[in-house]
Amino acid sequence: MSKLADFHVSVAACLTAQALNIGYAPVVKAGTPALERGRLSHVVQNYLSAETYTLANGPLIDEQGKIGFAQALGGGLVAAIDGMRFVVPVPSIYTRPSKKFFGRSRGITWLNMINDRGVDLGSKVVNGTVRDSLHMIDVAFRRDGGLRPEVLVTDTGSYSDVVFGLVHLLGMQYRPALADIPDQKGWRIQDAGYGSLSRFARGKIDLERIKRHWSDILRVVVSIYTGEIRAYDVMRMIQRDGNPTPARGGDRPLRADLQDPPHPHPCRGGALPA
Repeated sequence: MSKLADFHVSVAACLTAQALNIGYAPVVKAGTPALERGRLSHVVQNYLSAETYTLANGPLIDEQGKIGFAQALGGGLVAAIDGMRFVVPVPSIYTRPSKKFFGRSRGITWLNMINDRGVDLGSKVVNGTVRDSLHMIDVAFRRDGGLRPEVLVTDTGSYSDVVFGLVHLLGMQYRPALADIPDQKGWRIQDAGYGSLSRFARGKIDLERIKRHWSDILRVVVSIYTGEIRAYDVMRMIQRDGNPTPARGGDRPLRADLQDPPHPHPCRGGALPA
């Protein structure tokens, strides 16, 4: 393919139009080849995609991490993940209805991760307003660039008991900012007094159950870590309507549940590794 003259000018115009959400009419300039409507349309359709944005964001993350002020803010190992809801005004199969957030319209959730250096490490667009906890771990492990955080901070929407356990087993610290602590349920191993936290720590961890399924637990964790399966698929397979399935609560092996998922092709690379 022949090289486009003044390609950088066309890209800059398209990025400006998208960043300012003004459309392409203000940046089109008849008589200037790099700014003709046909050229801009060609650049947008062939060069500006989600994949190219992701690849371009990696070097930007690395460069911002070298700035002295950014380094003074933190070490880049603490990150916060949160979701923002947006109404989508045009028909799309990727939107979902929600009276609470979108009224009569339909919308999406943009789940974003930013570290303590003010760097946007990655994001994920989620259909509608499903709980952020289903996708939070995938955002942390499928970054555009930068170091993998050692500490994750989220709000209540990204919290669940399963997420807490998976984050710990994946080698990160989880520090959710929980709302309405008395209504939340914490877990303990020993029958000890926790003072004012006794109502919160009312759940009891069954160590024997963990021992029975430990090999399968490690298998799932390694599969998420290596990218063989998405954490989202794991969450959907071991929960039903937000509650643990019998596979988690009974003696049925977890592996049997993973081999018979509720929806096809959960693994990006095929079956989970043995």
